[in-house]
Amino acid sequence: MLCFCLSQFIDSAGTAAAFLMTAPIASSLSIEQGNQPWILASYSLSFAATLLFAGRLADLYPPSIVYVIGFLGLGLFYLVISFVKDQYTFFVLRALSAGAGVLAIPTSVNMIVQMFPESTQQAKMLSMFGISGALGNTSAFILAGLFLLLDWRWYFRFIAFLVIPFAVLAFVLMPKTEAVAKSASAKEKWKRMDLGGVFILMAMMVLFILAFTQATVDGWKSAIFIAPLIISIVLLPVFVIWERTRPEGYALLPRNIWSFPNIFPLILLAGSGFLWFATYQLGVATWYQDVLHDSPIITAVKILPMGIISIAVGPVFHWFPSLVLKPRFVQPVASLLMFTGSILLAFSNGGREMKDYWKYIFTGGMIGTAGEMMNYIGTNTAIIQSFPREFAGVGGSFAAVIYQIGGVIGIAVQAALLPTGGGVAGHVWAGYAHGYYFTSGVMVAIGLLFLVWFRPEKMPNAEKAEDDEERGVAELRSDRPWADKTSAV
Repeated sequence: MLCFCLSQFIDSAGTAAAFLMTAPIASSLSIEQGNQPWILASYSLSFAATLLFAGRLADLYPPSIVYVIGFLGLGLFYLVISFVKDQYTFFVLRALSAGAGVLAIPTSVNMIVQMFPESTQQAKMLSMFGISGALGNTSAFILAGLFLLLDWRWYFRFIAFLVIPFAVLAFVLMPKTEAVAKSASAKEKWKRMDLGGVFILMAMMVLFILAFTQATVDGWKSAIFIAPLIISIVLLPVFVIWERTRPEGYALLPRNIWSFPNIFPLILLAGSGFLWFATYQLGVATWYQDVLHDSPIITAVKILPMGIISIAVGPVFHWFPSLVLKPRFVQPVASLLMFTGSILLAFSNGGREMKDYWKYIFTGGMIGTAGEMMNYIGTNTAIIQSFPREFAGVGGSFAAVIYQIGGVIGIAVQAALLPTGGGVAGHVWAGYAHGYYFTSGVMVAIGLLFLVWFRPEKMPNAEKAEDDEERGVAELRSDRPWADKTSAV
């Protein structure tokens, strides 16, 4: 579990730390204003686009081997990044590091599901896994801020020096878990990888994220926003039709995924949590550095309460797994807490005076982050447990894709609302406040929708599967009627 949690922590921190390091990296590599969003997007775009493919690899091949390859690759790429002098080399290597690091996430989920088949114990382990990701998101600011006292390159070197030995240690000590499709031949596994579906999905994700990333730079009426967005929307039904025509067990996603219990309210809830987190964290960090001219370490200290409350709230879900297994009323409370955090931030005037910081930003950050932790751990566990065991890796990837999409949409909408505050966009708090009003409205709407739509009696109470080595399938229990019992891996 230590290796699993570390990989989740590092991957989450990879995006969060970039929020704080954007300005120093741009200055060091002479990156123009128009290209600065790619300091973030080069990692997040590659990560999101390859998530489901990585999940499929985790289900078709021994997850322990795939995990080590991905984690070791992440460390090596980070080490090389720390020495680059050119912006385009940086962008390419960041994308490649995301492609390597993403392999560790679904493989970790796959091995957790295999090692802990009993639902309550599994919920505890998945909660711990989720906690590590949330801690990575919140504590990355402090970690990055400390290394920025020296140079941004030392952050990447530190991560590399941490990851590479752990990857080697994992190869030696980690139990050699079998692939769910261990009985399938190499040719059969290649067919089941669904490269056609992978290509369509990757193109759709890349174009969708590209559209919203460039909208913040070139505007919502620009061709670079409209064209990729339209193409990505067109590719969605193409992907669905392609998946429906694939034989059972040969599709990237389960063919009956949209009939999984409560999948739609869980998707909306998961996306809303990261929408809140991304807009809160990026908005505050940008405001502190660009407008209040705080140093990176002072910015990190001001955001520290988010990390503290994550450490305090996260273990509660590990000690009381019923909070995860019974989300009907827990998750609307989480949405209410995030709503409170956003409203307080909207009225904070950016914390220009310390009394406003303590009254609004500190308090709102504590309350809202508690809700976001509840949302993240609960939705991550529920979505993974909704998937059949033979799609455990894809289930973990699917949840992560939803988080990425929610964050991208939130940041894009926030950027679009900045000019509505008057004055120079991004330098007047009213523009940020409008963004947080929007976020608050989303939290209320999704919380109420989840309360009405979610049906707890449809969720699985236990997940047990019996491997059929001769046929390479998992026989699912009768308490999971939505899963095809003859579904091949």
